[in-house]
Order: sequence, then C-alpha cells, then structure tokens
Amino acid sequence: MTIVSITAVHMKPGASWDAMQAQLKKANDLARKHGAENVTVMVGMAAGPATGTLTILNTSEDWTSYGKAQDALMADPEMRALMGDPNSPFASWDTYLSQAIADL
Repeated sequence: MTIVSITAVHMKPGASWDAMQAQLKKANDLARKHGAENVTVMVGMAAGPATGTLTILNTSEDWTSYGKAQDALMADPEMRALMGDPNSPFASWDTYLSQAIADL
C-alpha cells in the first residue's frame, strides 16, 4: 500500500524566497537520490491558517521502501548538514505519514 509523506516547512521571519527555494532544491534532490518518489513542493494558497505554508509531498511503495529511503537519507552527511545549517531559512518542519487504503 502506498505511503504518503507530507512535510510542512515553517520559515524563519524574513526568510528570502530564493534561499528557501535553494534549500528545498537540495533537500528534494537528496530525497530523490535515496528513493523518495513523486517528490513535489506545494504552497497552501487558500488553506486557512496554513495559507502560504510550503509542503513537500513524496510517496513510497510500502513501509519497507519508506524506511529504506529514510534510513539512507538520514545517514547522508549532506542531508545532516542541510538539516543542521544555522543559516537555513527554515525554522522547523513537521512530517505527517499516511497509508493509502486499497479498494475504498
């Protein structure tokens, strides 16, 4: 069953759009490198309190595939450096996981 991961990214006040895009591009390229599928960045255009929040969506075929991709991604020194960068335009992020239910 397909696993869907959505990460909501919260920006630091005054963060530049260019810096955000550069950081997201690096992170998304690393996610793809380690097996994340359908990596897509979205912005909430009409989402109540979440309007303007950037989200990153990706999918995995199943929990095993998701776990392998996450293990590889978190072991990558480039990703660890990106996540720990004190100059990052991002303040925090929240990741939500969902599993598709077949035949409904």
